[in-house]
Formats: sequence, structure tokens, C-alpha cells
Amino acid sequence: MVCGYCGDKQLIQAKPESKIREYDFSQALYHLKQISPAQLIKNASSIRCDSCGAQCITAEQADHCAFCGSSMIIALATAESIILPESVLPFQINQNQAKEQLRIWIRQRWFAPNNLQKKAQFLGVTGVYLPYWSYDSQTTTKYTGKRGKETGSGKSRKIRWSLVAGMVQVSFDDVLVCASHSLPQKLIDRVEPWDLPALRAYDPAYLSGFVAERYQIGLEDGFPTAHEKMQSQIRTVIQQDIGGDAQQIITMEIQHAEVKFKHFLLPLWISSFRYRDKIFRIIVNARTGEVSGERPWSISKIACLVISMVMLIAVIIFVKNSFVG
Repeated sequence: MVCGYCGDKQLIQAKPESKIREYDFSQALYHLKQISPAQLIKNASSIRCDSCGAQCITAEQADHCAFCGSSMIIALATAESIILPESVLPFQINQNQAKEQLRIWIRQRWFAPNNLQKKAQFLGVTGVYLPYWSYDSQTTTKYTGKRGKETGSGKSRKIRWSLVAGMVQVSFDDVLVCASHSLPQKLIDRVEPWDLPALRAYDPAYLSGFVAERYQIGLEDGFPTAHEKMQSQIRTVIQQDIGGDAQQIITMEIQHAEVKFKHFLLPLWISSFRYRDKIFRIIVNARTGEVSGERPWSISKIACLVISMVMLIAVIIFVKNSFVG
């Protein structure tokens, strides 16, 4: 860990006895391991943004929300309990590197307003740990469907369908579900994948100097999203099991067994800015440097492009008609 102000370095040593464990999903719903939010970071405070609703833990004095830039920060009582993260993926991209990635991303937005690049020189970034759930499951799926066999060729080509039924088993490991509503899902998806093998056993020292968001989507509420992600792969396996030249799935009855979960924190650099009374956010994967963001569009640049294309087409038509004449 390196101090951004004086450059002092402090080594965080992993505890050899600490292992990243997975917990039984069903048991956890009845016997949640709970802890006070303030214990996430020593001498921390729990805050909520009155504008976007993000709830975070921070050891520093917060004067704005990392997710939307709003200054409407409300201090919260720390009596409420939450599930303690089991592991954390430490920051690998530092603040200066994140700012440079942000500037490069903005320079590559051709249809962004010209003054956005100037604004980018003064944009700050905040280090945030985003809460995630991961789910493991052994699935068994009974299905009914149709197998298609092609007959004939050309215009006489037809598909003859026959009813089929079967069962497939698919195992899933670490299906990720972001436990936050503070950022648009499409932004978060674009900075994947995450190098989960590099997860470290949770230590509050990793969070020093950063903001840790509290999960807004609970353990039970996150599982339907994981289930939805699993369906796509299960459908692919069923289609392979049906075989033939074409496949149709009529029904799927998915059963989950040995469901386990982990709760961990993943690192992001976030920059939010206001442009013409609208909030825009840019995020940087603090492990890979991958950037995803929202940006304003320049109406004048788009209009110039359209006019230029129309003029080019007109010139091509004029030249073509001149040769024909």
C-alpha cells in the first residue's frame, strides 16, 4: 500500500492461516455472519448519499459522493449489521494511472464536446471497493423440446421435428453478481473480467484510504440474477444434448444443489462529473485498467458529420451523372 501524498509504502502481508472460504447458501440465510459496518475499517464512518442512495464506509472525511459527485452526504448510525466480506481484490492500478486511462478514454470519444477534454484535465478519481456475491451451484435440469432434422435441399429444404425429453447436469463456479445499484449495470459489465484467483483473505488494511460500499442487494436477492446468468449456459448444454440439425427448447426445470457463496470486494476508480445539469460517470478497473463510461454527445459534431456525408453522396451522384451524360 502506497500513500498518495507522501509516497510512504507499507507492506500488507497475507495471513497464512486465513483461507478464502465458501459458505453454504441455505444455512447462511438462517445464520448470517453479521458485523458492525464500522469494523470494516478501523475508526470508519458510515455515510449515505441523499442523491443516489449509495451507502459507503470510509475512514476519511467525505465531502462528496464517489458515485454521483453529490455533496449531500448524510452520516449513518453504525448499529445495523451486515455480512462481512470474506475476501478482497487489492488495487493494482494507482490513482495517476487511472487518471491517465480516463484522459485517453475521453480523447478517443470523437463525438464528445470539445471542452470535455479540457474538463478531463481536472477530473478527480476516487478509489472504491464495490461489493460482489459469487455463487456456486450443481444444477440438474429436466427439459422437453424438439429435435429438427433437415430433409431435401434448396427450395425443397424442410425440417422435420420430433419431440424429445432429457436431463442435463451443469456445474457453476463463481457466478458473479454485483451487489450494488449505485452504478449502471452496463458500465460494470464492460470492465470485466476480474482476476478472481488473485483474491486475498479480507484484511481491513486493504481498505485504508479507499471507500467501501455496503451491499444494496442482499445474499438471497442476488441469487435470482445468478440463476438468470446460469440459464444461458444451461440452454447451450441442452441444445447440444438434443442434437440434430436444429433444436427447440419447450420447457426447462432447473434444480440447484450444494449452493455456496462468497462475498468479496472488487476495486474501481470512479470519476463523476456534471455536464449541462446531467451527471456522467467513468469507471476504471483497478486491476486491469479497463475503462467504461458515460459521456455527453456534441450535437454540432454529429450535425457536421451528417452534412458532410450528404454532401459526399451528392458529389458522387453528380460525378456519376456527368459521366453518364
